[in-house]
Amino acid sequence: MKEVLDTRFFTNHYGSRDAETIERTRAKLSQLRRERRGLVPAVVLAEVAHFLCVEAGRKRAMAEVRAIEDSGLEIVPLDSPIAREAGILKCIHRTLPLVDCVIAATAIRVRGRVVSDDPHFGRIDGLRVTWI
Repeated sequence: MKEVLDTRFFTNHYGSRDAETIERTRAKLSQLRRERRGLVPAVVLAEVAHFLCVEAGRKRAMAEVRAIEDSGLEIVPLDSPIAREAGILKCIHRTLPLVDCVIAATAIRVRGRVVSDDPHFGRIDGLRVTWI
């Protein structure tokens, strides 16, 4: 099953001070790359770049986002079907952030699951969610 990495996965990967969390995110990335099951919505790259730029500076943000792009994870562009589904999800779940709707719509489209500890995703009927 394909797994769609949420921004919170990467903020834990790059920003956690807990060694166990970092080891678990590294192991998950390694597994997803090896099994060719990892997907990253393009909008997640924007959020990760912003997070890292604020936390560690522009140079590190650029380097880490490029590393994600070159990692073997599939970057999923925002196309019309995903955008349409995200808009409907946002209409149904008005308090859900639009970016989370895009991430959820990506997982729905590929019949995969979202890798996140964000409780927002639990509100979406039928969406599968997992965590490290």
